Amino acid sequence: MKLSCLLGFALLLAAPALAQQPAGYQIALDLQKVANDQVRVVITTPPVKEAQATYVMPSVVPGSYSKKDYGRFVTNFTAYDKQGKKLKVKKDGANLFIIDNAPRLARLEYVVDDTWDVKQDEAFIFQPGGTNFDAGKDFVLNHYGLYGYLEGYKMQPYQVTVAKPADFYGATSLSTHRPTPTQDVFTAPSYVSLADAPILYSKPDTASFSTGGARISVAVVSETGAVRAAQVREIIRPMAEALTKYFGQMPVPAYHFLMYFPSFGSPLASEKGGYGAMEHSYSSLYFLPEVPDADRLRSMVQEVASHEFLHMLAPLNIHSREIGEFDFRNPQMSQHLWLYEGVTEYIAQLVQVRGGLTTPDEFRQRIKDKIDKAEKFPPASFTEMSRKILEPPYKDMYDNVYEKGALIGLLLDIRIQELSQGRQNLRDVLLALRQKYGPTRSFEDKDLIPEVVALTNPALQQFFDQYVIGSQPLPYAEYFDKIGWRFQPTAPSKIKAFGNLGFRYDPDKKQFLAAQTAPDQNAFGLSEGDVLLAVNGTALDLTNAEKLLRPLVEPTSGAAVTVRFQSGTAAPQEKQAASKEFEVELKNVLELNSSATPAQVALREKMLNPLR
Repeated sequence: MKLSCLLGFALLLAAPALAQQPAGYQIALDLQKVANDQVRVVITTPPVKEAQATYVMPSVVPGSYSKKDYGRFVTNFTAYDKQGKKLKVKKDGANLFIIDNAPRLARLEYVVDDTWDVKQDEAFIFQPGGTNFDAGKDFVLNHYGLYGYLEGYKMQPYQVTVAKPADFYGATSLSTHRPTPTQDVFTAPSYVSLADAPILYSKPDTASFSTGGARISVAVVSETGAVRAAQVREIIRPMAEALTKYFGQMPVPAYHFLMYFPSFGSPLASEKGGYGAMEHSYSSLYFLPEVPDADRLRSMVQEVASHEFLHMLAPLNIHSREIGEFDFRNPQMSQHLWLYEGVTEYIAQLVQVRGGLTTPDEFRQRIKDKIDKAEKFPPASFTEMSRKILEPPYKDMYDNVYEKGALIGLLLDIRIQELSQGRQNLRDVLLALRQKYGPTRSFEDKDLIPEVVALTNPALQQFFDQYVIGSQPLPYAEYFDKIGWRFQPTAPSKIKAFGNLGFRYDPDKKQFLAAQTAPDQNAFGLSEGDVLLAVNGTALDLTNAEKLLRPLVEPTSGAAVTVRFQSGTAAPQEKQAASKEFEVELKNVLELNSSATPAQVALREKMLNPLR
């Protein structure tokens, strides 16, 4: 998962079934009769041999790396035998329902509350991993928020029959049969596969295209209609084509982007500004704000989608037994987040620059930003952190998988190419692992690093021992020098600025406010919370805010700027100021080395130049 605050990965095992099959679990959902954001679940269960059965709702799901306890959203849980008589049920904790006389069990019924429409506290479930039941408008169905499995019967087949409004379409990667306009039937060979394929129901707004042997589909729910599927398709298409060039072909036959765009004033909007996505094997589910500015929308979707899309490689085709046989009740975590999230994030950035979607300078700036963010986390073994990511203090380090994890990927790629004299790179290693394992075969967690070393060079073991298994600081200066970049932990510099000045948006009042400043700290005399009304005579709104406010935060010239603003209830006023030059000490300076050797330049160009 990527959240910005973002930042996941959900599960993968088998490809979507190509045809319907008899289901061990027969599940019925009625989306036509929904009240109070609740959905009734009715399940015909497979035969049970044991005297007592345990129905499990997931505690943790792949890609979230935090406890969710979906069982807390289940009420009125009732078990019946074939004659319709109730069986004794006892709840054990948040997620377990213990059923007596289990051989008589025939049916389960209960009610589920959605997870989006609750208080956004520490227990709140990140929207792409949750459920939303908005009768007559849309439904977000992450299956692990709706149903679970009987312990020991997780790998039985599932069939989900949904009664739905005639004008609704259910977008999903699941095998689907639509016998009538008001009924859909979804099938999956196991709970693992079912949980790996969410459904987005709404009045259809869809688009698709093909590249690299794969059909790419987009389904969009936009609360005000500001974002359309055809628009998102054109944002995603160049990225997908860049991935095709990078890998030669898509590693999946089909892929679904399921995207929910709340308005800025939506009651569903993240209160702390958190938006993002959660990836699955053949789809990914997004919760992103309706951004009216086309450039900002493109940048946001491209950045998030490129990461989630790349999980088609890892963990779908390259994963350990802990993931391939995920335990939703008591999960054992893999030690290889450096691969699943870190390398995925690095390749996502690399593909964009090699596909011509970003420039080499922008790529270098993103790497510098990751260095800045990574240093905020304490030193830790990445393999140890991964194994214990659900526990303190490691659970608070999770975001570092997208920062230091990506930097590990970059340095690893540089080292592989250096050791092989350019004959091998990280992509080659990933494709070799994909060829050996694929969606249905897991590796043993302890064997991955030795296998990567065996595929490359024995000298690579030292890299893993020091920087992945060990917690030594990454050798930025040494490794970046190999590609003609110069890294300095600190360096004096001069910058243009209007002082300490930032801005934030108040979605309730639809206003842009001065932030992180005081009148004596900026050239305009702005106070914290002053309302920005216009810049150089142009009124501010969401469509032009990035264009007008960015030069106030990062001026590129000394030209004077006029700002119109309002302090409290006082009359609006205007002030003009020019940026000034300040002497500062910059941290983590990363720039091109003008004295780089031809060999260093050649390696950099081999890594970053656009694909032909």
